[in-house]
Order: sequence, then structure tokens, then C-alpha cells
Amino acid sequence: MELSADFARYVSSCEPDDDAVKTAKKAHEKVRDELKTDEETKDAHEETFLTGSYRRHTAIHNIEDVDVVCILDLDIYADGSEPEVVLTWLQGVLDKYYSETRPQGRSIGISAKGVWLDIVPGTPVYEDGPLWIPDRDAKQWVQSHPKGQISAASEKNKDTGGYYVQTVKLMKSWRDRLPSEKSKPKSYILETLVHQTIGLPTSHARAVANVLEGINSTFGFYRGLGTVPFIADPGLGTVNVAKRWDSAEFDAFLDQVKAAATTARQALEATDEAESRKLWRKLFGSTFGA
Repeated sequence: MELSADFARYVSSCEPDDDAVKTAKKAHEKVRDELKTDEETKDAHEETFLTGSYRRHTAIHNIEDVDVVCILDLDIYADGSEPEVVLTWLQGVLDKYYSETRPQGRSIGISAKGVWLDIVPGTPVYEDGPLWIPDRDAKQWVQSHPKGQISAASEKNKDTGGYYVQTVKLMKSWRDRLPSEKSKPKSYILETLVHQTIGLPTSHARAVANVLEGINSTFGFYRGLGTVPFIADPGLGTVNVAKRWDSAEFDAFLDQVKAAATTARQALEATDEAESRKLWRKLFGSTFGA
């Protein structure tokens, strides 16, 4: 059964609370103003914008981090513009305002009174298109399209009558309950898989079943091959969001998907409400339908 009221309440329970939203808003507005006005950054600064799950409205529960892209007037081919150099420079600027900063693969992380911010420097590949962002490990600038990701999510949500964003939240909640860290994919990988498989659902229940069955049917035959397929970023199709996904972790995730797809189909087709709710609770926990 679809149990629409149960799903609506459960999705609502996954939403970030008002305090988390206020804390995130205050933190990102502060750092964006600092980057715009700091003596070291203001001449190179062109704009900042939000990206990540916070901006795409797919975050759940506590907002663990907020991604801020800082667009710089930068020639990536010039001496002194190597990824490590730019990231070190950016960290030095942020050190003036924050006691805890951390160099990361493509960003500088900062702790800002209750929320973690990831500050990603970037410069346009071409106007209104993808960005060059630093990849510390690869020691090169790589392409990404955060605004393309935002647009893709918005369009998919519109095409699915609002089910896309809410299904991403449902799938993140399901993912977070999986028995091992090994089986839990990164949030944007999971979001991309939802984007690829959601179809045109008419209920939350059907959306979840579509996604689980779609992932299993599309990627299940890769299980045990020791490889992870190319999974195209909805924002920029030439980017593989699964590039760093370990094959053992991928297999562990597919094992969970296969079992969950069977459960979701049984729950959807159950004719007894109590039995259907019991099956959905196997995926979403005892608070579902409570």
C-alpha cells in the first residue's frame, strides 16, 4: 500500500529544524561577506553562491555542512595558481576569522558556531557554464558545474511533481539506517542515483520502489566485478560522481539495495495496511507511521 499520510509525516520528520536552518544561514552569510570584503580576496572575488544539499533542499535532520563556492578572477594556467597554492592562500584568509580551518580535497573546511562550512574556490571555464575547481589529490584543476547541479535538481523536482526532493530525503534516511558504514554511499552519489531512477512516480511509496528497483536493475550486474561504473553527474554529464567509490563499498551498497527493493515491492503490493506499514518500517524504522 502507498500509505500516503504515513509517508508525508515521515518526510516532514526528516526536514531540518528551524534552528538548524537559522544557524546555517547566519554562518554562510558571515563567511560570504568576509570573502567579499577581505583585503586579500576582494580584488579577486567575483561572487559567492551556495551549493550542495543545503542549496538543493535535499538536506535532512541537522544540517551537517554548507557548501559555499567562491568565484575568483583567476588564470589557472599562470604560475602561482596551482590548486595547492590557491587552497593554501584561501585557508590563510579564513584563518583570520575562524579558529578551526581544515584543508580538504577541493575546499577549505571551517567550523562556524554549530555548522561546518566547505569553501570551494573556483573560476569559470566559460561564462555561465562549468567551473574549474581545485583537486588537491590530483594536483590539477578539474571541471564541476554546481549551478548545473542546482538546475538539474530543480527541473527534476518540477518534472516529478515535487517527489524528487522528498524522495532524496527518504533515500538518505534509509541509507543512514544501513548496518555498516561500508554500505553507505556519499550523499551526492545517492542523490544522483535517485535522479537517474525515480521515473514519474505518483506517490512516495512508488518513488522509493522505483529508485531501489531501478538501481538494482541498472547496476546490479556490476556486483562482484571489482569495478564501479561511470555514473554521470546530472549537472555535467562528463563528470563521474562515482570516481572515488570503492568497488567493495559499491558491492555492499548493491547488496542492501537488492534486499530493500524486494521489501519495498512487497510493502507496495500488500493489501493489508498493518502488514504494509510493517514492511515499510523495515526500511525506515519504527517511527514510520507512528
